[in-house]
Amino acid sequence: MILYLLGSIIGLVFRVLPIRFGYALAYIISHIVFLVWPRGRKCLRENLRHIVGSSASKKEIDRLAKGALRNYCKYLLDYVCLPAVKPEEVKKRVAFQGWENLEKALEAGNGGILVGLHQGYWEIAGGAVVLGGQPLNVVVESLPSRKLDEFVQSRRRYMWMNVVAMEEGVGGMVEALRRNEYLVLLIDIPNAGKGVQVKFCDAVMKMPRGAATLSLKTGAKIVPMASVRLPDNTFLTFFDEYIRFEPSGSVSKDIRALTQEIMNSLEPYIKRYPEQYYMFRCMWPKATRDNCLEQP
Repeated sequence: MILYLLGSIIGLVFRVLPIRFGYALAYIISHIVFLVWPRGRKCLRENLRHIVGSSASKKEIDRLAKGALRNYCKYLLDYVCLPAVKPEEVKKRVAFQGWENLEKALEAGNGGILVGLHQGYWEIAGGAVVLGGQPLNVVVESLPSRKLDEFVQSRRRYMWMNVVAMEEGVGGMVEALRRNEYLVLLIDIPNAGKGVQVKFCDAVMKMPRGAATLSLKTGAKIVPMASVRLPDNTFLTFFDEYIRFEPSGSVSKDIRALTQEIMNSLEPYIKRYPEQYYMFRCMWPKATRDNCLEQP
């Protein structure tokens, strides 16, 4: 309830005030959060150490960690203010690289699966995709609080996306693919219980099997995507070519191999824009983090 009220108030305030004031405030808040949130700071440092490599200095890691918090605070501000954003502003703020790859992946008529990480600002990018003529169906995990869940999901609907709750099963997902539309899946779930082991950056971790499983069962093409904030607070969204994958006939091996291909495709974006990766839980298992403990 508190988060719901806070988000509603912030959204109302910045319908009146220019959002640049909010960005300035986000800079201050991010530095405070870095100082007073030891658990999040520790996980940020560990995750970034895997992403940029063990040779990076503590000063560089902390610079990136503060940058990630700053960009995330900006993202939260943008997110709660989405109802005030007009289609013209969405089109103005979002540029694409690889739009033709979106169209090409749908030529087979089996739909497509956009896969990405918690990076940048994918909701406004999704809105721009819909305005460009491609319907999107975003797969989400419902939040425990009904009011907060409605607040969060309504922002995605404001960007003209259809919301498909993960708890409702795969029926809605398959229906979207049968309409030759795109599903959107952010697949970086820390310690995915029933996931498959893949190598990401410098170590092995578990990632959800859902995107690969859906693709193999339906024939939907997987298109890796990333959306990043530019210095002027506009956004650049990348769409790679769809992943070309030949099944071997072994379902378990194919799911793992295709999931690995997905992570291979997304890794360059997280390495290029590490300060825009919003993951405040430890992504890699403890055994791979022995050399990444927080320094005093």
